[in-house]
Amino acid sequence: MEMFLWRDLVIFLLGCAPLGAAISLLLIVNPRLMERINRIVNRWISTRHVNQFLDQTISIEHWFYRHHRVFGAIVMLGAAYVFIFFGLQFDKAYALQHLGWKIPTSLIDGLLDALVLSSLTGSVVAFLVGLFLWMRPSLLRGIEAEANQWITARRAIKILDIPRDQVESFVARHAQRVGWLLLLGSIFLFFIAFRLLV
Repeated sequence: MEMFLWRDLVIFLLGCAPLGAAISLLLIVNPRLMERINRIVNRWISTRHVNQFLDQTISIEHWFYRHHRVFGAIVMLGAAYVFIFFGLQFDKAYALQHLGWKIPTSLIDGLLDALVLSSLTGSVVAFLVGLFLWMRPSLLRGIEAEANQWITARRAIKILDIPRDQVESFVARHAQRVGWLLLLGSIFLFFIAFRLLV
């Protein structure tokens, strides 16, 4: 499988080398034409509208608290199922037998113990939350208000949503030199890929 992947990579590089040589000759002979092609192909598409749509809060608390008994019962049933499965039905020897050939047994043994312990602890906590939700959901409002704080990603996305054309402007200023370097690199890549293929 790895041999086929390497062969495909070499064939891909062998196909890219003539394309790089053609682009480098265009940079050497007619850099203005390359600038025009670059302006047509290299259009900036801002993702600001998509980010504004995704960066909105959706409040379901009112609906959730109106049907708190149903949700509390569902959470308690799910927690009870997880507790019964990992507490009574989980067969560690069977899991070790089927996973031991992929991962060392000592490592998988510790991971399975951690999985069982965290699942049992999580199911107990989830059962208590479901019980509070079913009987008195007002007890959870303070915890929910503390945990349910909206963190906007607008500032982080704003930094990413800026066009960066330093490389293009450098190539435009030094088109012929970059063209010669690209031509030498393409010829070198072609011969290396050809030798690896043969």
